[in-house]
Amino acid sequence: MAKSLSEQSLSGVLWLFLDKLGSSSINFLITIVLARLLLPEDFGLVAMVMIFFELSSVFVESGFSTALIREKTISEIDKSTTFIFNLISSVVLYVALFLCAPLIASFFDQPLLTWIVRVMGLNLVIESIAIIQRSTLTQQIDFKTQTKARFLAVVLSGVVGIGLALAGFGVWALVVRIGVMGLMETASLWRLNPWKPSLQFSKASFRKLFGFGSKILSAAILDKFFTHIYKVVIGKFFSAASLGFYTQAGTFTNMVINTMFRTIQRVTYPVLSKLQDDLEKLKDGYRKVLKLSSFIIFPSMMLLGVLAEPIIVTLVGEKWLPSVPFLQLLCLSGATYHLTTVNLNMLLVLGRSDLSLKLEVIKKIIIGIAIVIGLKYGIYGLVVSEVVSTYINLLLNAYFSKKLLKYSLPQQLRDILPTMLISLLMGVLVFFIQTLPYPNTFLHMLLGLVFGGLTYLGLHLLIRTDEMTMIRRLIIPKTIQLIAKLR
Repeated sequence: MAKSLSEQSLSGVLWLFLDKLGSSSINFLITIVLARLLLPEDFGLVAMVMIFFELSSVFVESGFSTALIREKTISEIDKSTTFIFNLISSVVLYVALFLCAPLIASFFDQPLLTWIVRVMGLNLVIESIAIIQRSTLTQQIDFKTQTKARFLAVVLSGVVGIGLALAGFGVWALVVRIGVMGLMETASLWRLNPWKPSLQFSKASFRKLFGFGSKILSAAILDKFFTHIYKVVIGKFFSAASLGFYTQAGTFTNMVINTMFRTIQRVTYPVLSKLQDDLEKLKDGYRKVLKLSSFIIFPSMMLLGVLAEPIIVTLVGEKWLPSVPFLQLLCLSGATYHLTTVNLNMLLVLGRSDLSLKLEVIKKIIIGIAIVIGLKYGIYGLVVSEVVSTYINLLLNAYFSKKLLKYSLPQQLRDILPTMLISLLMGVLVFFIQTLPYPNTFLHMLLGLVFGGLTYLGLHLLIRTDEMTMIRRLIIPKTIQLIAKLR
């Protein structure tokens, strides 16, 4: 079984990495093209309303997806019950958003938001239709099918978005692109993984799934709300352009996190869920996840922060220079994302969604206090408060890891200490080579990334860290074997 799970997880990582390398990279490139064609205000307008759609999506999903993935086998009645509940919820929430759209526009003092909300809201219903396909494929650790569906959606929606931007449609290029992506991905998932709902609703199935999922729902609502609360505050108290700069900085950090860590996260949750009854194997699995994700996230955030200015100017242009300080600050918080998420995932795998909810409540109170304090010092004080709160929240998340899995934060930090020190040394060296004269920002960025990457890998090889040994002896050989099987 262990060997089978190992092969499944590596296969899943491979396909998700291909997804991120392909779909997410293309999506990122499309965003860069749109950033050059559109104004910061356009991105700011879309960012203002994203909190409402993120919260609505959480309500629609209601924790059912996580509950289904955790099931060892998913029955047809579970699927049908989940499908019916999610579809009805999405329609109800869309109607609510449609009616509340003028109020949202009035809150931000942006009349255009009324129809932006009403058009983007359709995506709630569209994406809810594919919840069973996504959940069952993830539970089966089948990311190959999801990769195909997402790739097609990203490419077609990108073509539409860029075409509208070139035609002068402004913010609507972003709005329509989001809608087309959701529609195409849902249609592709139904075609690649067909399923016929029985239209049966089981109260017993609902209680079982919602019993676990309701706590995840409550925690997710808090998490989504406070993830986007900074955008709401910036959109309310500062300009749409300022929110655009902040959002663009978040696009870069999210690209790294989505491509690198969330690939590992999405695979390891269903895999480690199968080890929930063996705490020793589960702890060993999380140690490997933490080491491997730190090996990727720490140097990526370090390079992104140190080379923020040449990266921003080269990729999206000088008009986005005000994004640089935001990007550097968000890199500090982004470096802790995988640590926080790994500790939170431990609770979900162990079935302690109740503790997850309690933690989210406490953490959000801290974020609320941080916002009140930070806002007194302007927009940069607000973002600094975001960084500080992420480190406090990490301490809270790690408390129960020590209690339930005997894997404390000091133990976690000892496991990743070599990677932290190597990343810091690499960052210092890259910072100092920036004093050299460069003919243009592209060469500045390229040489910084190449020098930093080679220095980082070279130090790992020289010291012979566990992470590099794991990659050389286990991951690379098995990945080659899996690629050979896929041919």
